[in-house]
Amino acid sequence: MKDEDDEMIVAVIRHAKVDMKWKPFMTSAEYDKGCADYDAAPVLPVTVNLPPIEFRKIYVSTLPRTTATARQVVGERKFHATSLINEVAERSGFDSELKLPVLVWSVVSRIQWFANMRRQPETRTQTRRRAEKFASHLIRQNEDCVVFTHGFFMVTFMQEMKKRGFRLDHERLFYANGEVVICKRIRRPGSE
Repeated sequence: MKDEDDEMIVAVIRHAKVDMKWKPFMTSAEYDKGCADYDAAPVLPVTVNLPPIEFRKIYVSTLPRTTATARQVVGERKFHATSLINEVAERSGFDSELKLPVLVWSVVSRIQWFANMRRQPETRTQTRRRAEKFASHLIRQNEDCVVFTHGFFMVTFMQEMKKRGFRLDHERLFYANGEVVICKRIRRPGSE
């Protein structure tokens, strides 16, 4: 039976709930502004249960909500910020003065992302490349760490971690705010 000390452990955490109320109906310009406002909004208090492991590094995205969440969970520590784990940015799927439900704007933008349409700030292919690059970085570092990231990005990132030989304690299509996914991989020094 293998010793758990021979495993690299990565705890991936979705940021705390953002303290922002979306208007129920918006024009395309209002939706785009709402997306920018969301990226700058503060987070609400959150409780996260991390396993009792000494994590050597703590990664956060460059969006403020992950740093704010990390401070709540682990206190004032050194954080390694990287845009590789930022949320998949979105914008309205088309220009319109018509006020549509915010859910329509969100669904259309995510469909365009999935279809690799250039209307969105990032395509699914580009998101996958970011996830690949960050997973490769973690494997090269070969140390236990915590990653504070975002719900939509987590889906792609968890798929990439599985491809790289990590075992996930659970997997979902939608991750809750403050949800932790524990990823384990047998340490293989000097190899991916």
